[in-house]
Amino acid sequence: MSEIVNQSENQGSQSDLAAIAQPRPDRFFIKTFGCQMNVADSERMSVLLAEQGLTPADEVEDAQVIIINGCTVREKAVHKALSTLGRLREMKNRKQQRPIIGIGGCVGQLDRENLFKRVPGLDFVFGTDTIDNLPEIIHRVRSGEKHVVYADFDASMNYSTETKVFGFKAQAFVNIMKGCDKYCTYCIVPFTRGKEKSRTIDEVVDDVARLVATGVREVTFLGQNVNSFGKGNPNVKNRQPLELHNVIGKVGPRAGEENFPQLLRAIDTDPRCQDLKRIRFTSSHPLDFSDELIECYAPASQGGVARLSPHLHLPVQSGSNRVLQKMGRHHQIEAYFSQMARLRELCPDVGLSTDLIVGFPSETEEDFQDTLRLLDRVQFDHIYAFAYSPRPGTRAAKLQDDVPDQVKNERLNHLLNYQQGISEKLYASRIDSVMEVLVEGEAKNQKMAQTSTLTGRVWTGKTPCNRVVNFISDSPRSLVGQLVSVKVSHSTGFSLQGDVVVGDLQ
Repeated sequence: MSEIVNQSENQGSQSDLAAIAQPRPDRFFIKTFGCQMNVADSERMSVLLAEQGLTPADEVEDAQVIIINGCTVREKAVHKALSTLGRLREMKNRKQQRPIIGIGGCVGQLDRENLFKRVPGLDFVFGTDTIDNLPEIIHRVRSGEKHVVYADFDASMNYSTETKVFGFKAQAFVNIMKGCDKYCTYCIVPFTRGKEKSRTIDEVVDDVARLVATGVREVTFLGQNVNSFGKGNPNVKNRQPLELHNVIGKVGPRAGEENFPQLLRAIDTDPRCQDLKRIRFTSSHPLDFSDELIECYAPASQGGVARLSPHLHLPVQSGSNRVLQKMGRHHQIEAYFSQMARLRELCPDVGLSTDLIVGFPSETEEDFQDTLRLLDRVQFDHIYAFAYSPRPGTRAAKLQDDVPDQVKNERLNHLLNYQQGISEKLYASRIDSVMEVLVEGEAKNQKMAQTSTLTGRVWTGKTPCNRVVNFISDSPRSLVGQLVSVKVSHSTGFSLQGDVVVGDLQ
């Protein structure tokens, strides 16, 4: 499927002609839906394809290999993935050189062979445990096989991998565990990602050390429930803490097993990771958010983990105990408040975010008001909120979906607007403060440069507490990966703007 560029009538040098005659490498395009785990999976796919000689395409029309990495957590995400495949099918039919098209992620894991019936023209399907088979899958399709499926779960409880980063990046996502054993009534994840299993601490530390040596300065540990990391792995090195506790009383790893605080402390003390600036993690569950993990947020002088960013994403889902019980969350809102209070006692400047679902079966107006009261009390920087949609195969799908769609949408919009007011106040409180920003890249929106008296490019990055900051610099070199001090001058409900502290850039 490679293209040969025709030789020009105007003859150039022999080297120019040789370059023109070279086959153009096939290109790939990956469209990702869903969570940061899916983003990390797409990064891995990109590396695997690049190792086979493919290069990324800026536009889907230019690609010979197209992959949709789909999410099944919400009905809307599934519809987006399938509608995208429908448009790709139309594109495929009108092109002389027909690209091969596949779908992976949780959609591929859950629907498997059924996807070929729903999307004629689809070439292959793969699941969450078979990403590393992608080169073989594409080879089989190119060899003429049709409807290739790789979607078996890895039945082994051992989990080993090596993080792959596509190109130079200051940040990297590092999978440390996968699967979930919680089985919340609304959630499809245990059926698409399987049971919980964790990498060993030694393997993760070696992985992070390798990334740091390549220039990575921030890692985000990923898992469906990272707080339960280590369950089933023996604590052969007798790392501390030996056992975990929390106010709810139920924590994942047992005494004698590895656990998440042990991993954080192992990274923090490993000399190979001394150039690592920040550690983040997502996602979490209140049941496994232990007292010992909260203690990691204390200042280093008080026994905390120095590189752990003062930011926490801890999904709560609802402010109503009645709804939480129906969701199978196994915690009460008072316990969540207790955890947040203890965290803020040790780390007053912690940035908080959460997930919320509105319109869960039987949710009343009073239940919804409980969720608004939750926002008032906790003061999240940011929320991810969604209207409930039943997922086939979950226990909640058997409940009567009795909250009308109009009410769901009204509650969702009200919730988002309510949080917007809180976020605006929190962000505005940062004006005139100096914040440390880890630069991630140039901002997509460069309008700030058009309205400023300063000249240069607009760069974007995040503070340790995960607040987005944009600033202008006239430096001719790339600032990616640098730590820059920025004095905040303006704010919105989503980001901060400011000026680089004089002398901070060399």
